[in-house]
Order: sequence, then structure tokens, then C-alpha cells
Amino acid sequence: MGPYRPEWESLAAHSIPQWFRDATFGIYFHWGPYAVPAYANEWYSRNMYVEGTDAYEHHEKEWGPRDEFGYKDFIPMFEAEEFDASAWADFCKDVGAEFVGITATHADGFLMWDSDVSEWNAAEMGPKRDVVGELAEAVRERDMKFVTSFHHDFHWWWYPHVDGWDTADPEYAGLYGEAHDKDEDPPESFFEDWQAKVMEVIDAYRPDLIYFDSGIGNDWFINHFDEYRRELVAYYYNRAEEWGKEVDFTHKQEVPLGVGIVDHERTREEDVSMQPWLTDTPLDRNSWGYVENSDYRSVDTVVTGLVDRVSKNGATMVNVGPKADGTLPKQATSRLEKIGDWLERNGEAVYGANPWWTFGEGPTDISSTEFDEASTVEYTSEDIRFTRTDEAAYALLLKWPEDSEVTIETPFGRWTSSVAGEWPIGPAPDPWPEDRYEVELVGADESLTWGGGEDGVRIELPENPPCEFAYAIRIKPSNN
Repeated sequence: MGPYRPEWESLAAHSIPQWFRDATFGIYFHWGPYAVPAYANEWYSRNMYVEGTDAYEHHEKEWGPRDEFGYKDFIPMFEAEEFDASAWADFCKDVGAEFVGITATHADGFLMWDSDVSEWNAAEMGPKRDVVGELAEAVRERDMKFVTSFHHDFHWWWYPHVDGWDTADPEYAGLYGEAHDKDEDPPESFFEDWQAKVMEVIDAYRPDLIYFDSGIGNDWFINHFDEYRRELVAYYYNRAEEWGKEVDFTHKQEVPLGVGIVDHERTREEDVSMQPWLTDTPLDRNSWGYVENSDYRSVDTVVTGLVDRVSKNGATMVNVGPKADGTLPKQATSRLEKIGDWLERNGEAVYGANPWWTFGEGPTDISSTEFDEASTVEYTSEDIRFTRTDEAAYALLLKWPEDSEVTIETPFGRWTSSVAGEWPIGPAPDPWPEDRYEVELVGADESLTWGGGEDGVRIELPENPPCEFAYAIRIKPSNN
């Protein structure tokens, strides 16, 4: 059995992996047959059957009536002929990702691994390749952690089962689910199938992290999945003990706090958290999967969001939707390359970094309850975020000041033995003694002029910033 029992008290004894505590940046891919129509968003598989939606009208116009062309008919067109797991993994490594993953199955019912649980899988249909397995191997060969995401909690409610449509045909129940009335509760077999699919991936691919999409705040999801989720998590943790491997799973607070890793989909914590957490967020505002009407967010938005999360003990997992042929959209890769350039220059301030005793200062409020990642957060030159490592502390400016001068009000003090090195998490006398610290701008050759004042420490910056966004000031003990 192993040390973990399917009880939340037992599962709470499991520790968040050290690799995740140190992690900053990851990438994962939403990919499936919905990349073929490439319209609206990854909910196309459902909405093409929901009268009144844009996808319903689009499908009728572009592909024909649902009784003649259903979602299943996209699968043979999902050939993934250009898919190259090694190239994907190389790219992720080059742009600085520490963990990389893929949607093992969305709510559409199609599995992206070689499955014995369901014939509706990528090894037998469509690509006719074990996509999850190939990517897992390529990611680990490059010393990154592997992630799988599961969204099939919603599968029972995904498709309308209308007489005359393929969704109601028993021949296709493996893809669409058992035909039922929309208000009908799922049978025990649904939960057993949900569990069996995840267990199959656990055993076959040993993911380092499992991301669960789920019904946050939905009592139905919390109560009905509880027993099966406890059994599954205990199975995962015990298998990892056998492997001698650090693993964990994410949740959206539908399990007791203290178990697993809290995920904030397209949002974030408002303050420093004692426990590490994750934000998963798409590059495209419109969709997690590839669509032709994409609206990609700016690199500035992604990088400043990443910095804000690190300052609050969070990590960022950015989503990309590949095209149906397996190529990555240029609009996405060009942005990720710029993120990689920023990380190469400023990574010392975020990789393996911890929060300071406060996350930062400045006037811009960040909400933890809204999908603020879907829009651009406008920071000011007064918005600063703090991180620390064993060697130094960092003040990251989220916007370059027009007068090339910044005042930091937050005191930095001596470290203590409570943290590696000599500095503490707590505050210290202000102004800073000038013989105690060295203050440098990461990536700049020019020395900085700085000194204490009534309002804090005023730092004169070079006229030109060393990078395009999120500028890191290194603060470390002086050798004097």
C-alpha cells in the first residue's frame, strides 16, 4: 500500500517537492482535435453542439450539420504530421523552462496517450502516436520536470446528447460519454473511468506534477469526487514513494488546504504565501488551444506577472496551443523567446528565489478573484517587487522611471541564521548604512549612485534600461 492512506489527514503529511519550491517558470501545451477547427477556443468540441453559440453557427457554415459532421470527424484530420517532441523540449529548455507538460486529456474525451482504458486515443487515432509518452521522454532527457494536465472532471456535462447527433450514438460513447439527460447525475462508472485514466498515466509516465482542472467553489465537484480523489492522490503519492521520486498535484481549493499545491488559474495571490503555489495562464487571451483569431498578450505582461508571483512565493506555468499539424505558432514562440531572453539576463533574481519579508511596494492592486491575466495590468514606476537568494536580495522595478531615479521605502536589513547567509526575512534600520551594501543594476555596466533619505533609499539609474521590462536591482552585503 505505502505510507499514504486515502484520507485527507494522511495526505496532508506529504511535503511539496523541493524542486517545485525552487521552480519559477514552466510551459505546457493544450493540444487535441479542437486544434483542427481552430475556432473560438478549446471549448469548440462542446459549443459546436450548443445552439446559440458562435461555434454552433460557425460549425454549421464551415463543416455542415451536426448529424452529418460531428466532433469525432475532426480526429482523422488531427494528423500532427510535424509534431517533434524533441524540438518542443529543446525550445522549452532554450527559453528557460524548468517544467514542461501537456494536456493528457481535455473535457472532450480524447486521450493524448497510448491507452488501454479507451480506444479514443492519439496512439490509435489521429496522430497515431503516443504524444504524452514522447514528450515525457524528451522533457526528462533535458533535465526538466514533466507535467500532465487533466480536464475530464467535466466530461459528463460536456456534450449535449441529442437524438440524431453522434453524441447520442452508443457507438461513440467512448468519446462522448454515455447518453443521458443534462440534469442526470453520473453513475459510479463515470468516476471509476475518471480515476482509471489518471492512474494509467501515473503508471506509464510517472509525471512529476499532475494539474487537475476542476470545479472551484462547486460543492457538487467537491462532494462527489471526494472519495475518488482521495484514493487517486494516495495512489500517486505511494507510487512516487516506490519510485523514490518527488511529486505533487495541483487543485483549485476543492480539497483541504495543506494537501497538494493551490493553483490560481489566470489569477494570483495578493500577498506572500507561506506555501508555494502555481498560476497557469495562457499566452492567448482568447483560448488555451490554438485558434486562428488569437490575441496574444504582451511579453511585458507575462514577465511582470511572473515577477509578481515569485515575490509572493508563486510559480508561473504559461500555456501554448499548438497547431493541428504539431507546429508551434510563431506569435507564441516569438514571445517565449523574449521571455527567455529576459530570464537569461535576470534569472538570478527569480530562479530559486524566495520572497522577502514583504512582496513589494507600489500603488497597483492585484485581485486574486478575477481573471486579471486576461487583460494587461498597468504597473507604475513606483511598483517594485522583492525577492531574495542566499547571496543577495533583489528589488525588481515593474516599470522604468522616466527620470531614471527610484526610491525604495522598504527597509533591507541584516540577515540572520534563520535563512542561509546572514540576512533575515524581517526589517532593519532605515536608512541603510552605505558601508553595508552594494547596490547594482543587473545587466548594466554602469555603477549606481545611491543613498538614504527621509523617504527611503534613493537610487540613481542609468539613462537607458538594460532590458525591455522588469529591471532587477541587486542588493548584497558589502565586502568592506
